[in-house]
Amino acid sequence: MDIKTLYTLIAIADRGSFAEAGNSIGLSLSAVSMQMRALEEELNVSIFDRSRRPPILTDAGLGLVHRARDLIAHWESMSASLNKGSAVGLLKLGSVHTCVSGVLPLALRHLQKSGNGLEVHVTTGLTHDLERAVYHRQLDVAIITEPEMQRSGLEFLPFVDEAFVVIVHKSVKGDSDQEVLENTPYVRFNRSARVGNLVQEEIVRRKIAVRSTMEIDNLEGVIAMVANGLGASVVPARGVKKEFPSTVRVIPFGAPPVTRRLGILVPAENPRAHLSQLLLDALKSVCNASESS
Repeated sequence: MDIKTLYTLIAIADRGSFAEAGNSIGLSLSAVSMQMRALEEELNVSIFDRSRRPPILTDAGLGLVHRARDLIAHWESMSASLNKGSAVGLLKLGSVHTCVSGVLPLALRHLQKSGNGLEVHVTTGLTHDLERAVYHRQLDVAIITEPEMQRSGLEFLPFVDEAFVVIVHKSVKGDSDQEVLENTPYVRFNRSARVGNLVQEEIVRRKIAVRSTMEIDNLEGVIAMVANGLGASVVPARGVKKEFPSTVRVIPFGAPPVTRRLGILVPAENPRAHLSQLLLDALKSVCNASESS
């Protein structure tokens, strides 16, 4: 075993595939594969489950990656960088739509400015679909609304609680959330989304009689309908500048306001835990900055 082989192993853990690892460290796919085969033969252990495409780390492989990081950290103790893979890697990220139009761009910009070299590939989806993708290792991490029940083997790490608000056109009269919702056509957020489900549960609990005229599956569409005087809705307040058009009036939903908890969902045994932590730190940072401004 040599140090170059350990660098290759960590590159695979950080990048998610042999091919991506080879691209990042300047080796061909066959060279990466040969190094890993040789390492498995030397240690007499299966580091990768090759029945999966791309191959994923076994439990033994995960343990080896953690030990390899410690070894390289010691090896490079006089260097400012832990290792070639500790801050530079690829993170396959899934996010609920409401976060993509909220704090996520700010967090990604924060990561970009920090100069850590983290590369993030982003896809969007509903909470339950993203949870499934993380469970099957199709995604490294997902930003989701806290699920009611969590799958074993997954860990939810919260970074902010967002309050729900009623939004309505400024021309609409009414002081309370219930008065506005009951006397204005209701623009419903997609009930198959966790956000829409949370809102619906509270409307039912409080016995608010709404007249639903449309159901829309993205936040921008809901806001556009309300801004043009076509109804009222309940949405999460994402704490970003110019969140709602000037024609929109905002009223707290509930007293105290109902909230939803956002966090990242990661595998409990996560070879990219250090990369996920960079993302989590960035999300917390921009959320704290928003609350203090």
